[in-house]
Amino acid sequence: MSNNQLSNAHRARRRRRAISPSHRRAHRMRLSAPASVGERFDSTQSKLEALPATAEEILQDKLEKYGWEGSLGVLFAGTRDPQSPLAALREHETTIVKEIYSYITNRWAGHVKNTIPAAFVGRVRDQIYQFSDRRGRGFSMRLVVDDSRIASGGFDDGFVSFARCGRVEFPEPAERNVNMMPFILGDKDSLPSHLQCYFPLIEQCPTMKSGKGKVAYLTVHESHVNAGKAQRREGLHIESPGTFSGNTNTSSFAPAEETLGWGRGLFSLRGSDTYEGGIFMASSMGNTTEVWDALIDNRMTGIVDRHGGCEHLRALIGEGTKLDAGELIWMTDCTPHEALSQKENGYRQFFRVVTPGITHWYADHSTENPKVSLPPCVTVVRGNKFD
Repeated sequence: MSNNQLSNAHRARRRRRAISPSHRRAHRMRLSAPASVGERFDSTQSKLEALPATAEEILQDKLEKYGWEGSLGVLFAGTRDPQSPLAALREHETTIVKEIYSYITNRWAGHVKNTIPAAFVGRVRDQIYQFSDRRGRGFSMRLVVDDSRIASGGFDDGFVSFARCGRVEFPEPAERNVNMMPFILGDKDSLPSHLQCYFPLIEQCPTMKSGKGKVAYLTVHESHVNAGKAQRREGLHIESPGTFSGNTNTSSFAPAEETLGWGRGLFSLRGSDTYEGGIFMASSMGNTTEVWDALIDNRMTGIVDRHGGCEHLRALIGEGTKLDAGELIWMTDCTPHEALSQKENGYRQFFRVVTPGITHWYADHSTENPKVSLPPCVTVVRGNKFD
């Protein structure tokens, strides 16, 4: 290549970096129309282009018509009761009973949303786009939000369920164990002395500046875990316990939002992103936590149990993401996740911060902090929440 050609190529690269996002969209990027349902699973790109979408929209040709009412527990109990007509189904749990149970799962398909991985979403001015490549390296993109709303919040408007927020270094373990302990965001002295070593981890959580000085809730769990066992809660669940007949205000955690930013033409998970509400967590042991790009509409009565359990929805949310050791994430209170059993014996440290805005605090399962009182707006619940 001649010197003139090199010079021209260099000037072209500079022009591409300098042009406005709208000009770049017109000349270097294409706006792809949403793929049809039948095309959505043809490739990884077509899957991304279909999102966000409910499981019913994505899997409609694979779903049976729902409408069967009942309970899995009653169904299985009946197969073990000689006096029940369901006893005829015994030894058919993996075939006929499984097929019947699918009707329960399919009933909720319209209230389970598969979301866009956060690394594929970015902001151009006041509009949100989904890109064909991680962190905006690809030039193909699709408009997700075409108005001034730039937040992913709640089920109806949500398009991101969790995001990576960097990595944390855990302190030396010392069998510390607290759950949902109140403390003041930004105030190291509000933590008991034996937990102040976790303050650097708390400070790495990109909470909103408006949350500083408010009460948040810290969980630290340090323990040896045997191979084949999980330190925390197994089974698919969300943090919000959902809504039940006769009680429409049972949510433990306030809905969370992620406001997506745009920096230097690339989507960044640090610096320009802000997180309002939600939950931050990390562990020292890799492949012991799995989280999904999905949101559960917990406004629907009975879609999850009273503790957020939603194992029956697993078939509707695709593959999850296993977290690395020290990987810090943000997620909403309606993001499916679970603890996984460890492959080997080992010591695990778990860290979680629930941001201000909870409505209920379960005294028998939580840790008091003599330095910090609960906000007056939080309802203290006594007794075993699992009874």
